[in-house]
Amino acid sequence: PTLVVATAGTTDTGAIDPLPDIADVCDHHAATLHIDAAYGAPLLFSDTLHKRLHGLDRASTVALDLHKLGWQPVAAGLLAVPDGTALAALAHHADYLNADDDTEAGLPDLLGRSLRTTRRPDIFKIAVTLRALGRRGLGELVDHVCAAAQHLADLIEARPGLELHARPTISTVLFRPTGAPPATVAALRRRLLHHGAAVLGRAATPEGLWLKATVLNPHIQPDDLRGLLELVEGDTTP
Repeated sequence: PTLVVATAGTTDTGAIDPLPDIADVCDHHAATLHIDAAYGAPLLFSDTLHKRLHGLDRASTVALDLHKLGWQPVAAGLLAVPDGTALAALAHHADYLNADDDTEAGLPDLLGRSLRTTRRPDIFKIAVTLRALGRRGLGELVDHVCAAAQHLADLIEARPGLELHARPTISTVLFRPTGAPPATVAALRRRLLHHGAAVLGRAATPEGLWLKATVLNPHIQPDDLRGLLELVEGDTTP
């Protein structure tokens, strides 16, 4: 293998691959390791949850998408590299954008930063958030939503009428009415959406179709979680 892509926080379940084991295989074969941490990377802000990303530092490149667990605009994605020379492929030249004499005079070299030269400056918003909240402040938000996801899982397990797919790894919780077939789950989700009651995602696993609650609101409270489950159970009551 020349390139291996691991995931730290899948879209459907939030699962994290065994990063150290994968890194060992890559080292053995001299393969490049890229880690898609679009969802899970902000666990690094947490003093306790960062341990779930053990092995992330062994990647050659890491993708982060801070619009998910970083409360940023949807376009606020990053590619992190341990060595800036890895970004040499971005060094394209266009006279009207980065003429040599303009660059030498100190004008910004847009093509040296992104191939999308008209991209919105979302990095500025990330910088302001980091300056305002700091690592500790963001870590507290991450801890809160991940704890809320665990509490939601607890509530589901305590209700015989609901079935939990698995304990959440990050802040995504999959559940459904106990034993419900895929068509029932899909129809339930659409009814809640059309009635303006709840917006839930959907995820398919080998065990069937599930409702997906991705907890991202740092202000969420236990009553909100109970209310969500009551909506789901109420919609399945004959």
